[in-house]
Amino acid sequence: MKSDLLRLLNERNLDILWAVGATHECPDIYYLADGQPFTQAWIIVRRGYETLLVHGAMERESAARSGCRALDFSSLGAEELSRGFTDPLALRLELFARLAERENLRGRMAVHGVMDPGEAHAFLSELPRRVEGIEVVRDTPSLIQEARITKDESEIRRMKCVAADSLYALDAALNILRSGRLENGLLLDEQGRGITVGRVRAEISARLAERSLQETHETILSIGREAGIPHASSDPDTVFSAGRTVVLDLFPCSRGGGYYFDITRTFGIGYLPDEEMKLWECVLQAQEKAIAAIRPGLDGARLQELVCDHFEAAGHPTVRTDSRTSEGYVHSLGHGVGLEVHEFPYLRLNDKPVARNSLLPGSVFTVEPGLYYPGRGMGVRIEDTLYLDSEGLPHFLAEFPKSPVLRPEG
Repeated sequence: MKSDLLRLLNERNLDILWAVGATHECPDIYYLADGQPFTQAWIIVRRGYETLLVHGAMERESAARSGCRALDFSSLGAEELSRGFTDPLALRLELFARLAERENLRGRMAVHGVMDPGEAHAFLSELPRRVEGIEVVRDTPSLIQEARITKDESEIRRMKCVAADSLYALDAALNILRSGRLENGLLLDEQGRGITVGRVRAEISARLAERSLQETHETILSIGREAGIPHASSDPDTVFSAGRTVVLDLFPCSRGGGYYFDITRTFGIGYLPDEEMKLWECVLQAQEKAIAAIRPGLDGARLQELVCDHFEAAGHPTVRTDSRTSEGYVHSLGHGVGLEVHEFPYLRLNDKPVARNSLLPGSVFTVEPGLYYPGRGMGVRIEDTLYLDSEGLPHFLAEFPKSPVLRPEG
């Protein structure tokens, strides 16, 4: 949680945390500035000092709402300096030197955020020579990432809102499929046109936009063979057909940067053949077993081992029996969700367990077992996002029905 930042600075023997970037592309800035929008910001965190946010003049209202002590770049002479410098690197160095002198910045400094890699290397290499008393140190994994592993009640509330709005879009997409009718094995609309992957994706995007959510990566919508490849999607012109597994994986976030939600449902249109139905039931059982075993302090690897046990007992290959397998259970059980769609904790096999993959009060994470057989034209994944409350009890961030069959009603 954000309240852990100062403790983490102390534990890592760091004097300064400097985060740089824009809210919409940098989770660190979003986190430290309480989600306020900035096209460019510097945030300085130190023990014994109020968090400092350096911002552009046009974003002073956002700065006032950030909960940080605000300082306009113009107070450092940014406007005058920009007229005299042709090299952006030299300008940035001079601005930081002025900030360091003004704020008496000294000591071991961790730097995080978003910056062009080449510029970052040049800047951080030159900075200790340009600013006396600053030592740039490696901080991996980022102390901000570690603080973000657990969420406070305010963050959980925000994530529940994102989840509810995501399910609105998911339900709207499924309603398009329900509104169709099956004719010669194809799903058709009222005008007799095939209902396509592209049409359903467009409905999802439109409904998410209504609720101020965005897809930073395209929603996964796959049928048959593509359902057997975890992150594959079917061609937009593909018409839905009866009896084939459909995997719909939705993972939007708040527009302009913000918290994510992640959910996957698998179903057949009209019916599922016996083989696919057995696969679906096996995956649901795996998810139920994993959720029932969740305990505070449990390492995520233990849940992955439990699911591997389940699938192997049912005769399926897993990443434990063959790390290169492309059939059966081919991925980890889950991952943390927050300001990034994939973050700590990770529920995967690990020969050397680490504390950041333990499930703790405030952890938010997915449980998403799956079985994949692309050569047989089928795949199943069932995914929900859960969190642990203050007592370590698991809850769904939002609940949505699981059914192996979607029946058209048109």
